[in-house]
Amino acid sequence: MAPVLLLPSQNCLLPFGRALREKPSNSSMKQSNQQYFKKSTSTLIKTTSVPFSNKLLNTTHKTQREVKASLSKLRRMVLVDSLPDENLPKLAPSVQSLIRPNSLRSKVWKHFLGVYHVSANEYINLIQKGKSCVYDKIRNDTFRTLATDQKFSERVNEEMLIRVLNASVWKMKSIKDHQSITYVQGMNVLLAPFLFTMSELDAYFSFVTFIQNICPLYVTPTLEGVHSGLKLLDRCLQILDLKLFIYLKSKNLTAEIYAFPSVLTLCACTPPLEQVLKLWDFLFAYGIHLNIICVIAQLILMRDQLLDAPSPMKLLRTMPELNAKSIINLTVQLVQQIPDNLYELLVRHPFDPTRHHQGDDKD
Repeated sequence: MAPVLLLPSQNCLLPFGRALREKPSNSSMKQSNQQYFKKSTSTLIKTTSVPFSNKLLNTTHKTQREVKASLSKLRRMVLVDSLPDENLPKLAPSVQSLIRPNSLRSKVWKHFLGVYHVSANEYINLIQKGKSCVYDKIRNDTFRTLATDQKFSERVNEEMLIRVLNASVWKMKSIKDHQSITYVQGMNVLLAPFLFTMSELDAYFSFVTFIQNICPLYVTPTLEGVHSGLKLLDRCLQILDLKLFIYLKSKNLTAEIYAFPSVLTLCACTPPLEQVLKLWDFLFAYGIHLNIICVIAQLILMRDQLLDAPSPMKLLRTMPELNAKSIINLTVQLVQQIPDNLYELLVRHPFDPTRHHQGDDKD
């Protein structure tokens, strides 16, 4: 796609974040949001899948409308078909880094994020600035990043993580409106899928765009967006599964206690990484705010075990392995049950601090 689409901003994220909840344009349609969504989802599942190709990604666009139309098609393709697995041959890491820029997932993520330009000179200049003020903190976390994932360790080394994170800190310090963004807990795990999927250069620009435009409140010193998301998770769970909510609350379990890692890292802390990538395809396509509902979907998928467990925290301490397809299928059904005013808070919580004081309001 030609670089007609501007980088994501708070304004353009709002309609984008509501994409899954849109009603059909036909005013005579009298079905509720939930009924319509279930019907349309069923139709999508029955639709004959069309293999992904680079044709849509490489289309030249002349207008903003054409770009939006293509992105809409791309989102639908992600939801209906999902991106194919990309198993690279076992090659030296330096060779793999040359292959990754051409991967389909790399291209799709960059289009969803609005990354159409990268500059090797800019990245090199940031690296040459040396250690940032949080360099030691970065080094203290990077060696633990997905340490048990052999595929990740084979493809991404610690020095790559350090360079990108350190350069990102320097970059944020140079942007007046984002000087509050620094290195915080969880950023190493958030970076991991980018480096696994892309070249180091593409990963840097995609990651900076991600934290700057998509979820700046997730990487503030107080993790403002994360804590807001956890409060919203409690409110959404109360609506979506009251019995489970009451049971967990009777055990003094709130999202702040059991869901902090999953919200902080957009579920990247839960293996396997291949399923994390598929879940992120969906989140980048329709909005990372949906991760809150994805976490609830995981709870509902293990609902019976949780309700039968005298100490459910033992189960929640180590979440079951991700099954992206099951989580996404349930999420797209659950999201229609969220009241509009609460969903608005959900959409805005990663980037809009003016709405966070409403996080404890009741519907």
